Amino acid sequence: MEQFKHIDAKTIELAGIAASIAGGCRPCLDYHFKKAIEIGCTIEQVKEAIELGKMIKQRPIKDIYEHAEKLINNSLK
Repeated sequence: MEQFKHIDAKTIELAGIAASIAGGCRPCLDYHFKKAIEIGCTIEQVKEAIELGKMIKQRPIKDIYEHAEKLINNSLK
């Protein structure tokens, strides 16, 4: 990826994997997974990128659940 001067190709693909998981984009995940393996990322690196994507995706879900609980608790007072 020539437009990036300070980020190496492996980091870009691992970020792509995390973003694909967080965004729920299967075709994106397929593309970035294949590309990451092709350029030499290890399965361990890919697994960590997947875990990062899961964490990013879960954050707003956790926040909205907590907010819903607060709304319920405040309405019971």
